[in-house]
Amino acid sequence: MNTNARRRGAKVAPSYYPRIAFHLLRSTQLISAAIVGGVMAYFMYYLRLEHYPTPWTFIVLLSISLATVAALTLTIILYNFTYLSPKFNSILNTFIAIFWMLGFGLLSWSLSRTLHRQCNYANWGSSVAINVCRQYKSVWAFTLIGTLSTLAALALDISTHIKATKKGVYVAPADDMNATKMHSMKSGRSKPNGYDAPNDDAFDKEMDIAYHNRFGEDAVESVGYHDRVFRG
Repeated sequence: MNTNARRRGAKVAPSYYPRIAFHLLRSTQLISAAIVGGVMAYFMYYLRLEHYPTPWTFIVLLSISLATVAALTLTIILYNFTYLSPKFNSILNTFIAIFWMLGFGLLSWSLSRTLHRQCNYANWGSSVAINVCRQYKSVWAFTLIGTLSTLAALALDISTHIKATKKGVYVAPADDMNATKMHSMKSGRSKPNGYDAPNDDAFDKEMDIAYHNRFGEDAVESVGYHDRVFRG
C-alpha cells in the first residue's frame, strides 16, 4: 500500500516487509488489543463502582493492550515517514509477546471453570450473568488471537531482518520495485529531437583536420613533382 508521502516522492527508505502479511498481522493485533482493552476498562470501571478489588489479570491485560496500540502507532509512523527497522520492531514485538503470553496465562487460569461451562440459564441463572460469561469468553478468545498474532509478527520481523542483512545478495525491496523501474526508464530515455550547435572545441578539431588534409594533398603533389624531376 503506497502512502501519500511515497506518491509525492518523499525520501522514505524502502521497506523489506511483505505488505500483505505486514498489514494483516498489524490489523489483527490492533483489533485484538482494542477489544481486550475496552472490555477490561469496562470491567474495571464497574468493579471500582462496586468497591471491589481489581484483579491483577485485568491490569496486565489492559496495560498490554495500551502498550500494543502505542507500539503499533509508533511503528506505523516510522514505516510511512522514515524507515521501520526489522530489528527494532522485533525488539518491541518480543516484549509485547511476553506480556501477551503472561496475560493469556493468567486469564486462562482465572477462567478455567468458566471456559468449560456454557453460557445459559441452567448454569448462570440470569441474563446479566450470561452476558458476563460471554464477555469473559470473548476476552479470552481475543487474548489468544492477540498473542498468536504478536508471535507471528515477531517471526515476520526475524525473517525480514535476515533477508535485509543477507550478505552478498541484493534483493530489491517490495516498496522499491516501482522506483527502480522508473529510474531505468528515465536513464534510458533518448535525447530530445533537434539540432545541437557544435561547441568551439569540435569546430577547432574540424579545422585542424581540414588543414592536415590539405597539407597532405600538397605533400602528395610535391612528391609527384620531385618524382617527375628525378625521372626527367
